[in-house]
Amino acid sequence: MPSDAAPTDLPPELDAETCVALEWPALLAAIAGNCTSSSGKARALGLRPEPEIEAARARNRVVGELLDCDRLGLAPIARAFPDVAPALERAVKGGVASAAELWQVRELLAVAAHLRVFARGRRDTHPALSAAVDSPTELAGLEEELTQALEPDGTVADRASPALSRARKRSRELREDLKRQLGRLLEKHADVVQSDYYTEREGRYVLPVRSDAHLRVPGIVLGSSASGATLFVEPQELTGLGNELRIQEAEALREAAKVLGVLSGYVASDALHVRAAQRACEEADLLGALARFARQTRAIVLPLEPEARMDLRQSRHPLLALAPYEVVANDIAIEAERALVISGPNAGGKTVALKTLGLAAWMARAGIPLPVAEESRIGWFDTVLADIGDEQSIARSLSTFSAHVQRLCSLLERASPRSLILLDELASGTDPEEGAALATAVLEELTARGAAVAVTTHYEKLKEQAAHATRLHNASVSYDFERMAPTFRLTMGVPGASSALTVATRHGLPESVVARAKALLPEQSRERERAVERLERARQGFEQERAALQREKEALEELRSAESSQRDEARGELEAEVERETVALRQNVSKIRAELLAARERLKREGHDPKVLRSIERDLGRAAQHVSLGGSLLPVKEAPAAPAAAVVPRFSFKPGEHVRVKSTGLMASIVDVDGDKLRLQVGSIKLILRAEDVEPAQAPRPQKTSRARPASKLAAVALPTAVRASANTLDLRGERVDDALSKVDAFVDRLLNVGEPLGFVLHGHGTGALKSAVRSHLSASSCIERSEAADSESGGDAFTIFWLRW
Repeated sequence: MPSDAAPTDLPPELDAETCVALEWPALLAAIAGNCTSSSGKARALGLRPEPEIEAARARNRVVGELLDCDRLGLAPIARAFPDVAPALERAVKGGVASAAELWQVRELLAVAAHLRVFARGRRDTHPALSAAVDSPTELAGLEEELTQALEPDGTVADRASPALSRARKRSRELREDLKRQLGRLLEKHADVVQSDYYTEREGRYVLPVRSDAHLRVPGIVLGSSASGATLFVEPQELTGLGNELRIQEAEALREAAKVLGVLSGYVASDALHVRAAQRACEEADLLGALARFARQTRAIVLPLEPEARMDLRQSRHPLLALAPYEVVANDIAIEAERALVISGPNAGGKTVALKTLGLAAWMARAGIPLPVAEESRIGWFDTVLADIGDEQSIARSLSTFSAHVQRLCSLLERASPRSLILLDELASGTDPEEGAALATAVLEELTARGAAVAVTTHYEKLKEQAAHATRLHNASVSYDFERMAPTFRLTMGVPGASSALTVATRHGLPESVVARAKALLPEQSRERERAVERLERARQGFEQERAALQREKEALEELRSAESSQRDEARGELEAEVERETVALRQNVSKIRAELLAARERLKREGHDPKVLRSIERDLGRAAQHVSLGGSLLPVKEAPAAPAAAVVPRFSFKPGEHVRVKSTGLMASIVDVDGDKLRLQVGSIKLILRAEDVEPAQAPRPQKTSRARPASKLAAVALPTAVRASANTLDLRGERVDDALSKVDAFVDRLLNVGEPLGFVLHGHGTGALKSAVRSHLSASSCIERSEAADSESGGDAFTIFWLRW
């Protein structure tokens, strides 16, 4: 069927003339071109608008979920598959399918199995799509049988049966034996054979012997050359081997036929399931074609609304959207009981607008994505009827006008409150006065019957009527008078000038003729044309200004985005630097702790004065307090220090101010002030320095994207930013209390040995017994400075965090 011919299987609610006028077959052919299989192409060419709104919505859900998967890169990979209908039909009727046909069944089942895996993995996230491409029955057994018995080249495999394997093996052996014997005979009878090669006749090996010497090679003559100079002789001594070869080959054919008969029976018994698998594959192929169509045209699936109306934003004709060049997108709206009167110059896009509306109504019902913007809306139209084109009916001896009138009669009979009626050049081809009056009357009648109507026209009176009538509205396609070319831009609410004389000039009509035509126009017509042109020029100027403003807005957005990216990059570099400093400090503190612990143990072993040990304990505590990892400040009991001269700081510091550490240049914020000691926060690190070690710094500007958290009353002793990792976390879920507490002790010892400042215990919630026992045990431990439930960022009440006492 030609791509522009009307389908022969249209349901009653689809009009054949409308189908051709809207180029529906061409649209389906474009979609079918994306299919990978012949049966998938047939499905695409057979797409029809659904007769009921719920069926259409269900179809759109499937396609919408497929487009979602496609955007995420999760859509199933398109795989070609064969049409197995002939093999199924033959097998169901009791016949035997060929090995090639049965291998095609196997290929189909492999594709269906792939789809089945995809569908089962998308049941929760994409249920409609999953159901559409899933095969209801597992056919792995049949696929395995076919795989084992057949070869990819469409032949029965030797492994299909022991008898077949034996017969083919014996045939190969006999054939090799015959070839060796033939080679020997060629040498023996070299003086009477015509060439150095043997050949076959009637399935038997023969020698090419000269006709005048064939008696020197005893055997059976199985043919001769065209000239009669050569006779093809099967040597007598090879007849026995040849007979046995024929017997074994016949046995192999019988065994292969048996295998094919058994496999055909298997396929026949699962025919319903195989057909279901083919339908799933066809559906997946069609959906893949629709996804590719959507990518090519930037199309989307819109929710189908019950009202008979359309409001398409940035819409493009789907066939034009497939073109390699950029297509002008337009906004166009229509609704029941209203008529849209589209005017403007010829070849300006009026008819394209009509076809876009009609195709959109059918595409939404057929589950075909629409090349429109997301804010568009589309409703349900029971019927779409069009009268587009001016073909004369020669067979019925009808003129253009008569043919249109007959078509109008048919449309008036079928018009209903849910009809979309598209009329190109309504009532043209006759006297303009009578034509305009007839057009107005037809529109009044159609809208009174509740239909939504779109019409193109050049009638000035019809444009004037649309400017004042309640149910009629103007729209126009514009003309660029500077470039002398149509813009294809549609404007709602404004009538357009036909600009016939301007178009005639553009197409080469002599200027003298055009000038004379302008002079013959009534002054009122000339003034109206000039007014429309002035209005069009003003509108185009406004559009250009708006486009310029839009470009400036986009440029500013790009600049703002670039600045934000630079800020994020700088912030990332700062955080990375702080992280590097954190790692270095952690290593140094761990080293100092290890050295102090070793010194303490050595002094204990050597029996030194307990006062010395206490002094070392104090030094160890100072080290832990001076640089505490994870952002904590642990309280330390210090012995009274010897009086020292008070240092009067050059600056007066307050909590919340920002300073720069002189030795490193790092920026820090002041957490607390204790005399000349400052408690500072640098990233996730908290330090205690003297006031003379820092200097004031301008505070960084606050980021707009985040807000500071309210300061905690326990900011000096809590660890809200502590980082939990596998190395400092003990998982006790499922443990008995006694065993759990033993593991806690061992865990604390390990943390002390490696110099970790804190730890996490994961005990869960459960009955609360394990949680309570762990927290009581930690509270009573002399090695623990403090323990408490972890905050929400660190896991919440299912964790207990503790800090080690050094």
